[in-house]
Amino acid sequence: MLYAEDGGGRSCYEVSHQLLRAADIFSADPDARALRNIPAVIPPDRTPEVYRDIAAYILDQKGLLLDDKYRQGQMTAHEISLRFPRFSQFMPIYFGQDGVAISDDMQFSTIEEGIALIIEEAHPRCMWKLPGLAAESYEALALFQNDEDAMDRFFSYVLRGGSGSADFVDFFPLLARSIIDHLAAEHPPVRPKRD
Repeated sequence: MLYAEDGGGRSCYEVSHQLLRAADIFSADPDARALRNIPAVIPPDRTPEVYRDIAAYILDQKGLLLDDKYRQGQMTAHEISLRFPRFSQFMPIYFGQDGVAISDDMQFSTIEEGIALIIEEAHPRCMWKLPGLAAESYEALALFQNDEDAMDRFFSYVLRGGSGSADFVDFFPLLARSIIDHLAAEHPPVRPKRD
C-alpha cells in the first residue's frame, strides 16, 4: 500500500486502486500492518464491502464532476478573475476610482492618452509586462463575447477598474492594438535561438 506521505493517492485511479487493495487485504487479514492507518467500518466485517463501494463511486464520479462543471455551470466571479491576473492589478491602478489614467491631471485626456501612459510606465520592461495584457484584452472579448453589460459588471465591480470614457468593447481592442504597435515600433520581435 502507498500512503500520502510516500507519494501515493495522486489520482482517482490510484485512490480507487488503493481502496480495492485495502479491501482485499482486510478480507485476508483484518489485523494486517498495512491497514494500520486506514479506518475500519463498524461492524468491521463490512469494511471490504464499503471500501469497494467507495472505490466504485470514485471511478464513476471522477469524470462526471469536471465534465458537469464545464458543461453546465457558470463560472463564478472568482474563477473569472483568476483568468485576468494582470487586469486585476492594472485596472484599479489606472482606471479604478482615483486611477492614474483618470486622475485630475488626466481628466481631459483621451482614452488613447491613458493607454499611452500605461505603455510609457511599462517601458523599457514592456516585453515582460505588456504581451500578457494584450492577451488578456482579447481573452476578455472572447470570454464575454462582446457583451458590454457583462464586461462592465465584471471589470468595474469585481476588479474595481474601468475603461475610462470608452466602452470595454472598444477599450480592449484599442489597448491590445496599442501594445502590439508599441512593441513592433520599439522592440525587435522575439526569435528563439536554436539549440
